[in-house]
Amino acid sequence: MSENTPTGVVASSVPLHIISIAIRLDDTSKKKIDFAELKFDSQRQEIRHSSEQDKDLNARFDPAIAVTTDRVSLSVHFQGTFLWKTTKKFSLDRKDILSNAVSYHGQREYRMTEGKMSVVVTISQLQSTSSSILEICPRFRLLVIGKTGVGKSSLIQQAFKINEVHISEHKRGEADIEREFIAEENERFVLHDSQGFEAGDSMIFKTAKDFIDRRRKEPKLQDKIHAVWLCLSIPHADGRLLESGVEEFLKLRKEILGNIPLIAVFTKHDIFVDKLEYDAGESCDEVTLEDLKVNTLDKLCIQPLKEAAGSDILHATVSTNEEYERTIRQLVDLTTTNVEKYVASEAALAMMIAQRVDIGLKLKASIAIGEKRYWRGLASSMNFTGFTMLDCLSVIHKDIIDVWNFNDPHCHLASDQFKALILKDLDKVDLPCWILNPSLWSLGPAVLSKYLQISFVLAHFVASLS
Repeated sequence: MSENTPTGVVASSVPLHIISIAIRLDDTSKKKIDFAELKFDSQRQEIRHSSEQDKDLNARFDPAIAVTTDRVSLSVHFQGTFLWKTTKKFSLDRKDILSNAVSYHGQREYRMTEGKMSVVVTISQLQSTSSSILEICPRFRLLVIGKTGVGKSSLIQQAFKINEVHISEHKRGEADIEREFIAEENERFVLHDSQGFEAGDSMIFKTAKDFIDRRRKEPKLQDKIHAVWLCLSIPHADGRLLESGVEEFLKLRKEILGNIPLIAVFTKHDIFVDKLEYDAGESCDEVTLEDLKVNTLDKLCIQPLKEAAGSDILHATVSTNEEYERTIRQLVDLTTTNVEKYVASEAALAMMIAQRVDIGLKLKASIAIGEKRYWRGLASSMNFTGFTMLDCLSVIHKDIIDVWNFNDPHCHLASDQFKALILKDLDKVDLPCWILNPSLWSLGPAVLSKYLQISFVLAHFVASLS
């Protein structure tokens, strides 16, 4: 960016986040501040001394106070001589604070003076949209149910691109459904593992049922189960798809799960296809072979599933073989769609961020987060005041990194050097003349689009070096 880049770049719809207020009297003043009142958005915040010995009045707000109205009223109440009480009222303009706040020791401060009294309002820097979403739901919480050897570990490794997952694939009875598994190389999802509901073992079924019930009652979205994958191996021609315990779970699924999406996942699709092709021989043409695959899968898996659970049961067929990666994408997309529909949009965004197999979902998440703040504000011709272009691009930069969730253990992508590299490339771009004219900034999505393009390319390159 050149030095001529304009400084006005925060939409007027962005809340003013007040971190603290300090009211100070000159040493020559004989007054003493009793208390103060902050009125905004039909709310009232009273500020009092932490100690009776304090002459000044200081208050810090955690969390910060978010103000969306244009004006804020601050009333300061004094104790004067002979116990007379007086009040001084200030009318604070939100846009004026944003426009005139100055950076001071890493914070932004707005100062005003009236006689022997000064008021300092400290406001926070721009808040990224991804940060506010991840505060609500920092991780996608997934429960995977399935027998030993069904392929749960490899499925999770492929969907979330992690090196190792501790799932009970080797010994029966090892799984602990209460244990939270969070991978070091992808901390945006948390996994719970349950053994399959095998015949004659009602304890596992009860444990899973009680666990789900407790999680459904959790008040916070981040602590609830967001989706369940029920992993089932595609059986041989004379094999049985569902154990009696699984059938009971499916029949009671709406009572047990409520609105939590349940997806039956038929695993090892590649082995199923290879056997069909081998048995069919070379004499079977391609069209006939495809029909045979569809009909056989329907007979072995889909029909028995619907008989036990009803026609509205969600299902997907997957293989962790590289040639079948599209099947993992389909499962992830099906999960995300139903989490968004039945659980919460924040949980769906957490899944889009956590998964590392579907670029389309990453783009969808980027657009969803962008629409919440940047593009809506820019497209409606709102003025951006109080922050530099670098401030805004830094926030967008953080959102990009959060959404794409690269495996970046050394934090190269968040470094100042990487940001400088992007801005250097952006400065080389032949941007239109309106960039230098603040009155034409309603066309801002072009700058944002170019920044996104450069960020994606460089981020992929740097992440590949990690």
